[in-house]
Amino acid sequence: MKRVTILAAITTAAALVLSACGGETQPGAAAPASSEAKSSLSSPLGDSIQLAALTRESTKKAKSSKMTMEIVAGAEKSTASGQGLYDGENSKLAMIMDSDGKKLDMLFVDNALYFKLDAEDKAELKTDKAYVKISPEGKDPISQLLGKMMSKAVKDSDPARTLEQISKAGKITKSDQVELNGELTNHYVIDVDARKALALVMGEIGIPVPAETLKQLDAKLEGKNVAILTELWLNADQLPVQVISDQTAFVKAMGAPGDGVAKTTVKYTDWGGPVTVAAPPADQVGDMAEIMKKGGR
Repeated sequence: MKRVTILAAITTAAALVLSACGGETQPGAAAPASSEAKSSLSSPLGDSIQLAALTRESTKKAKSSKMTMEIVAGAEKSTASGQGLYDGENSKLAMIMDSDGKKLDMLFVDNALYFKLDAEDKAELKTDKAYVKISPEGKDPISQLLGKMMSKAVKDSDPARTLEQISKAGKITKSDQVELNGELTNHYVIDVDARKALALVMGEIGIPVPAETLKQLDAKLEGKNVAILTELWLNADQLPVQVISDQTAFVKAMGAPGDGVAKTTVKYTDWGGPVTVAAPPADQVGDMAEIMKKGGR
């Protein structure tokens, strides 16, 4: 159960980072677009609400993509790759994560999360099932804690939802036109108010931030003008090709130990391509609540 719990926490944190805010540009990855190239792009927008609305329409048409993700938290780094279908309540996601040198497979289908179990997991959970299921309706502590968060997090992996939340908590501070990995893009730099972003995410998953907690956050953030720096690259179809979110300033303001680095990079490809994500066969799935009940937990 330990590995499953860790994976759920990592995955939820990663997706919540995206939903809350979405940096440093990699050397040589982006370059100013030539005058000829710029003519094929619409001019960058200056209003985050208009930007969110435009991208929402574009992703609504495309609906699907492949993605890669890198999450850096202090000295720890996790990577992931997968594919997603962004369709509200019908959203689906398949992802393979590499955390601490271990490959971790997960699926999100029909509002439920499935983790693939290895031999060690099966022994710890005392099950012969190939997958364990975590759903918002689960009665066990893990499902109750993570089910609702995970459901929202996966739905918010839709870049349009990310930008919608950015528009509520942030503002565009810079925009230009650049080439990113050979593709012409509009590049935006957005400052996201850390306190607004946190309250927004907690409220939307049904966990309102207590007044005392907000008071403590305000005390730590007072006078520091802490923002979550988010960079966004959109192609000529107004579809995201890369999002970088740097939460380092916020993490340091909260008093995190160590170097406090916190950064997430997400890259999108193959917009509109076919996506196949299906729930595992029922006879290969063990429900987390039932497994914990049998184990006396």
